[in-house]
Amino acid sequence: MGTKTAKTSWLTKLERAGNKLPDPAVLFIIMGVVILILSAVGEGLGWQVENPATGEIVAVTSLLTADGIRQIVNSMLTNLAGFGPLPSVILVMMGLGVAEGTGLLKALLTKSVTKLPKNMVTIVLIFIAISSNVASDSGFIVLPPLAALIFLSMGQHPFIGIAASYGAVAAGFNACIFLCTGDVLVAGMTETAAHIIDPSVTVNPAVNYYFMAFSCFPLAILGAWVTKKFVAPRYQDLSGIEAGDEKLEELTPIQIKGLKNAGIAALVVLAIVGIGILPGGVLRDPSGTIIPSPLLNGMVFFMTVIFLVPGIAYGKTVGVIKRDSDAVRLAAGGVSTISGFLVLAFVASQFIAWFGWSNLGIFVAISGADALQNIGLTGIPLAIGVVLLCCVINIFIGSQTAKWALISSIFVPMLMLLGFDPAYTQVLYRIGDSVTNPISPLFTYFPLMVGFLRKYDKKTGMGTAFSLMLPYTISFLVFWLILLVIWTVLGLPLGPGGKIWL
Repeated sequence: MGTKTAKTSWLTKLERAGNKLPDPAVLFIIMGVVILILSAVGEGLGWQVENPATGEIVAVTSLLTADGIRQIVNSMLTNLAGFGPLPSVILVMMGLGVAEGTGLLKALLTKSVTKLPKNMVTIVLIFIAISSNVASDSGFIVLPPLAALIFLSMGQHPFIGIAASYGAVAAGFNACIFLCTGDVLVAGMTETAAHIIDPSVTVNPAVNYYFMAFSCFPLAILGAWVTKKFVAPRYQDLSGIEAGDEKLEELTPIQIKGLKNAGIAALVVLAIVGIGILPGGVLRDPSGTIIPSPLLNGMVFFMTVIFLVPGIAYGKTVGVIKRDSDAVRLAAGGVSTISGFLVLAFVASQFIAWFGWSNLGIFVAISGADALQNIGLTGIPLAIGVVLLCCVINIFIGSQTAKWALISSIFVPMLMLLGFDPAYTQVLYRIGDSVTNPISPLFTYFPLMVGFLRKYDKKTGMGTAFSLMLPYTISFLVFWLILLVIWTVLGLPLGPGGKIWL
């Protein structure tokens, strides 16, 4: 009891400290003001460095001048339009809105786990949970209550299902066997940050695919082991839960037919794409290569279509989509869910632009790289240090976009100067951005998870939620660090076009 109380007290202090942080959008405004002031101070003090890539002297430039202010005002809309993730996310959310709004995603998840042997349910559930980020944040909302019902139907405590599903979705958030919205989001920011050093660098959404897709399988096994070893033994008694008469709802015949039609639609889409990448196909580069190619360059479009077309097929079958206007309404609903991101995109795009114009990014990157080299922190120790720092930042700033927009302009150029490819720096961030999600009370879906727990036990508090999630955070972090070291030593590609070293 004392340990639990101590944990609850610590989480309360953390939550209070986190609540003192401004909203991410306001944080970018504050940081933007800081950049303006630092640019003026830097120019006044003569801050400059030598770019080792070109041999040129780079000086910090003040933006608090007549020309600087004119540039800020004249370029606001241009900055927003050029913000890498913005058009990609809007497009993907159109397709995702249709797939989620018609009920396709929930039906697909239900079908995937309810017909399995009992001894396979946990590992398959966790695998699906880890991979569910292909559907953006849907896994956080759909899977925990569904998992609770699945475990109840097997005569087990619902907390086990909630912990396994939420822990896997949150801690394994950036691992997926498919390319997802997160790949698109961070790749755009990584490329923008890399341009501080080399404007010719391109970062496609698949640069971390091999590493993250491979991670899904051992993480699923590890998650199932954690559930069996640390979670299930604590919740053997069902007498204290408020289960009521809940039963796991099976799919109706019309929903099953909808899934079949959606599957056929998905196969048609994949077949068309497959024909396009055959030798001489239109989705290959004119030179015949796949890397680069229209297939990779148009990945956002194809991700949208693979959500949109099966979603429409399912919706037409179950009666959710009766007219073309219904599909348009669902697509618009998907975009409406990212309204907060649109606000963030505006202020973040200004901050990133100002950071680049001032040359503070280059100054900090080169100075930081020199400092790291002087203290001998390079290579794998540096990589591990970046991961751990991102883990800590992730506890206080939940937004994936906000964090990477803030720190990519520093870490990507800095590590490029130390020989690391931008794709490698990105994978370091994505590990840190995942593993501490489950234990952060500032994470968007943490209160939702507590609500799921309280549905079955009104006395459940933050301490319970934290103690359930901590094993997943620790185990996933340790595994990913070990895998990272092995991957780095072997020099394996992180994904198509994703190298470890420049």
